[in-house]
Amino acid sequence: MLPFLCPRRALRSSSVTVKVTESAAPVHVDQKPKFTSLHDSRGRTIQLRTLDPLQKSRITMAVGGELAANGPYMAAFALPIASVAYIDDVGFGVPQSLKQIDSLLAELGEDGYSAIEKHLLAEYEAAKAKAEAEAASQALSAEQAAAKN
Repeated sequence: MLPFLCPRRALRSSSVTVKVTESAAPVHVDQKPKFTSLHDSRGRTIQLRTLDPLQKSRITMAVGGELAANGPYMAAFALPIASVAYIDDVGFGVPQSLKQIDSLLAELGEDGYSAIEKHLLAEYEAAKAKAEAEAASQALSAEQAAAKN
């Protein structure tokens, strides 16, 4: 009789040992990237990515030492422009050179750059208001605690 037809014989002829020495690491599945969408005065949809520290350091290296030391240039141009992921349906990778940053800035033009500038200013103002509200709340709590003593 063939081994696959006789269950007893198949069990005797095959031996499998499973030894688990450590548990498997949890699988980390990156979520789909989330972009911040805004519109410029020409009606284009601009989607911005959040740059991670590695991307920021590579942009710093791409622009070169002299421009990287120029804080206003980095904060106003290089990093915001590098965060552009899409203009309408055209995707853009993270720039790897100063020429690519300049090219993307030219593609955005005044309208696109102005939309990004307004968006960043609105984010700054919201963060500032939140910090001021938290500081006021903490000051009020400190006054209440002092009044109890």
